[in-house]
Formats: sequence, structure tokens, C-alpha cells
Amino acid sequence: MSHGLILIAVFIAATALTSGEYSVPPVPPPTTHSPNTTTHSPNTTTHSPNTTTHSPNTTTHSPNTTTHSPNTTTHSPNTTTHSPNATTHSPNATTHSPNATTHSPNATTHNPNVTTHQPPTTTALPGPTPPTNMTKGSYNVTDDKGNICILADLGIGIRVNTSGVNGTFIVQPSKTTSTGQCLDKTANITLRFDEGHLILKFKNDETKKRVYVEFVEFDLKYAFKTGALRDFHEKNESLELFSVAPGHSYSCSAETVYMGNGVSLDLTNYRLQAFNIKNKGFGTSDLCKADKPDYRVPIAVGIILIILIAIVVIAYLISRKRRSNGYQSL
Repeated sequence: MSHGLILIAVFIAATALTSGEYSVPPVPPPTTHSPNTTTHSPNTTTHSPNTTTHSPNTTTHSPNTTTHSPNTTTHSPNTTTHSPNATTHSPNATTHSPNATTHSPNATTHNPNVTTHQPPTTTALPGPTPPTNMTKGSYNVTDDKGNICILADLGIGIRVNTSGVNGTFIVQPSKTTSTGQCLDKTANITLRFDEGHLILKFKNDETKKRVYVEFVEFDLKYAFKTGALRDFHEKNESLELFSVAPGHSYSCSAETVYMGNGVSLDLTNYRLQAFNIKNKGFGTSDLCKADKPDYRVPIAVGIILIILIAIVVIAYLISRKRRSNGYQSL
């Protein structure tokens, strides 16, 4: 009978468990031990759901942990945000770099500016003018009344021959202007060109009754070699150049005036006159020594011919006298 009661109790318990009731009535201690073990399995099973429930809880915690992870991830984004911020700083730095790059262009802009300064300098690297022939220019100076006191037709070259420079600068008449001053006893003419100027001062010496150039000065800023721009300045005073009688002009095909320090003034095909100019033209021309005819050679040749003729005549007379002496009458 007792065994039947036990079986009924087990059956009821199993039915309760099968029906899904979770609240398990307290199991009688020792008697239900064996079923309890079986029940325990369901309990364990129940605990498994509970564990499963805890698993969701744990899963919930995992999400929480995951939430923390996102939070951490959020921190990571924050860190990432810092990184972008750092990246933002990087762009800012990059922005500074462009700014630096902007400065570079500005520096580049300065370079062009330097290049712009270069032409006055690169014109900062002047060179000799193209070779050209000496060209004659016509210049004059007039007084306050419009009377001409100086007439000058000449080609001008400034020749430098030193250890560092060897060349000739030719004055271009098309780029040259003349100014000057007329006084009673003196007159001067200044020829100005892009690279400098030349001054000639004439004197009317009534004591000597001569008109001549007593002062020569020139100033030249020129590069005889590319990039080697130099200043040349020389003057000669107390001279007596191109001396002629009053009212006469001085002319020469070529002549050189040495100025000192390896610098010379070359004048070609020139004609000069100061004072006593009539009809705005040159007076009687007095030639330079180089252009004056030299009669010494013809005279020497003539003298030699005369001597030879005399010798021939004398020899003929002597030979004739000897013949006449040989044919005397007996």
C-alpha cells in the first residue's frame, strides 16, 4: 500500500513537472531522493533555463559589457574623435602646410620679384654693344644770340687697354646730344650719351694768335666684358691740341689723344673750329701732320736723280776727251 502511495506521489509530481509548473513543491526528503535525482534533472533543466535566463542576463551583461564596449568604442570614437581632432590638427597642420606652401608661393613670388630686379641687375649683367664702325656725328654750340661758336664733325672712340680690359667704346651720334657755353676767350662743348659724356674746352689765345683745345675730359660707365660694369674717368688739362689760326678749322683723318692710365681718345674723320665762324660753316682747313703731304721723299729722289745724271754727264765728257786726245794730227 505504501508502495502504491509512493507511485501515486511520483506520478503526480511528474505530471506537475510535465504541465510546465515551475514552482516545484518541496520534495519529501529521503523518499523522493531517487526521484529527486530525476527531479533534480528537471531542476537542473529548470536551472538550465534559469541559467539560460541568466545567460540572457549574462548576455544582457554582455550587452552591458558590449555597451561598455561600445562605450569603450564610444571612447574609441572619442579617441577616434581625438584622432580626427588630431587629424583635424593634422589638417590644420596640413592647413599650415598649405599656408607654408602659401608662403612658399609667396617666397616664389619673391623669387620672381628678385628675377624682376635681375633685369636691372640679369640689365644688371650688361655687355658690350654690338661691333660697329666709327660713325661721324655733327654737333655745334650757339650763344645767347644764336651765333655758332663751336662746330664739330667727328667720330669718337674711347679705347681702354689695361691688364683687365682691352676694348673700344664707340660713341653713337644717333644717341648723342650736344650742349655747351660760349664766352669771349673760351668756349666748351659737352657731348652726352647714355654711357657717359665728353668735354672739349677751346681757348682763343690772342697772345699766340692761335685757337686750340686746352682741356679734355670724359666719363664712361661701360662693360667691356659681360657683367663687368666699370667707371672710367680721365681728363687732361693745360693742353694745346688742334691748334689753328683764328678763323681756321682743324681737320684730320685719324688722331689719338692719350688720356693716361691706359685710356685713349680716338678721333676719326674730324673737323673742329671754335670762334670766328662765318656763314655757319667751317673756315680754311689746316691739316694735321699726318695728313700733310710729305715732300721729303720726292725731294730725295730728285736729288739722287740729279746726282746720277751729273755722274753720267761727267763720265761721258771724260771719255770723249780721251778719244779726242788719241786722234791728234801728226
